[in-house]
Amino acid sequence: MPDPSHMKVCLFGRGCTCPTITLFLAPEPLIPGGSILHLLEQAPLAGGTAAPSLDAGLVELVQTDSASADPGRLVRIEFRAFRPDLPDPGPVRAILHDHHISDTAPMGLDFGDPAELTRLALLPERLIGFRRTEDFQQDATRSAMFAVYRHFDVDQRIRLMYHGFADPATGWFTLRTAIA
Repeated sequence: MPDPSHMKVCLFGRGCTCPTITLFLAPEPLIPGGSILHLLEQAPLAGGTAAPSLDAGLVELVQTDSASADPGRLVRIEFRAFRPDLPDPGPVRAILHDHHISDTAPMGLDFGDPAELTRLALLPERLIGFRRTEDFQQDATRSAMFAVYRHFDVDQRIRLMYHGFADPATGWFTLRTAIA
């Protein structure tokens, strides 16, 4: 497998041809030696304004409660090579600085993709906290996240940061124990 630092990690919802979420790993600013896994919703960029716009279908997919969903794979993982473009370092540094991310350390963030950086800059972010694979509601997400943890070679109890419009308290990211 190619170097993980040069691969984009994508999660696809059922029936999606474009990624639903991409993920990257960055140093945890509050815990020396720690890391935080960022989940970046692939909200469409509104034409002309270059601002992410709410995609009700995408948000519904992310918030799908597996208990009420049809059986089958709700999510799958795919690894994609980075874009070959070289970004303008000034805006990249500003975006990363706003999120307390070192510009030399993120693994899996495609600096050559202007849409990815725009989403990171403008989407709301929510700290999800620590999640083990067992914490995710449905099997497909558990297996996809296990592959993500293995790909980045991180402990399953890593903290997650969600960038997007969906509510991480429901659907894919809900703690299974919260249902009981």
